[in-house]
Amino acid sequence: MKYVFGAVLALLVITASAQEGGWKRPDIPGDLMVDVGFNVWSSMPGALEKRTWSSKSIGLYYTKRKVLTGKLSFNYGAGLGLEKMSLGDSSTLFSNRLSGSGANQTLEPVLIFPLSDTLSYSKNKLATTYLDIPVEFRFHPMGTEDGEGLFIGVGGIVGLRLNSHTKQKYDYQGETVRDKVSGKYNLNPFRYGYQIRAGFKGVHLFYKRYVSDVFKDPFADGSNPVLTTVGINVTGF
Repeated sequence: MKYVFGAVLALLVITASAQEGGWKRPDIPGDLMVDVGFNVWSSMPGALEKRTWSSKSIGLYYTKRKVLTGKLSFNYGAGLGLEKMSLGDSSTLFSNRLSGSGANQTLEPVLIFPLSDTLSYSKNKLATTYLDIPVEFRFHPMGTEDGEGLFIGVGGIVGLRLNSHTKQKYDYQGETVRDKVSGKYNLNPFRYGYQIRAGFKGVHLFYKRYVSDVFKDPFADGSNPVLTTVGINVTGF
C-alpha cells in the first residue's frame, strides 16, 4: 500500500510540474487515473468486525476520452481495483474447509473463523484484486476540448476478481508473525455498479456503489454485503 501512495505522490508532483511549464508533458493518447479512498460493506456478516480507517480502496486505470460535444465527453478505460477490508481482531475468513465426517462430509466455501483471544493483531485484512473496466459520461458546464476544467461524471464499472487473500500480523514470543492465506472465500467472481465523479482538471472526488453482492452465497445469518468506496482521484500521464 505504501508504494501505491508513493506513486500517487509522484504523480501529483509530475502533474504540478507540467502545469507550471517546467517541462512539456509527452503526447500520450490517454491518461493514468489513480483512485485512492476508503471502502465499506453495507453490513458485517456474523462475528466479523470492521476498521473503517484502515480499509482502503485503490484504483489504477488507463483511460481515454472521446469528445462528443463542446460540453460532453465519454471516458472509458481498464485497470486494477484493489480492495483491502480490515476485519478487526476477533475473526477472519477461512476458505474451502471440510466439515462433518464420513458420508456427511461437505466442503464449506467460506467460514467465519475466530482468531486467538490471547494474541493482539495489528493487521487482519481481506484483500481482493479486480480487473476493472470503468466507463462514464462527463458534463463540462464551462465547455471543453481536451477534458480540462470543471466536470461532473456519471457512469458504470464492472470487474473480474483476479485473486484474494487474508493476512494477519501479530507478535508472538517476541517475534512478528505474518500469516497470508490465498483463497476464493466464496467471493463473487464479478462485480458491477455505478460511479459518480466531480472535480476540476486533474483532481476530483469519486463515489462508487457496487450493486452486486460481495459473496456468491449469503452467510448463515442471511447477510451478504455490497461494497461502497469513496475517495479522491488524481489524473495525469
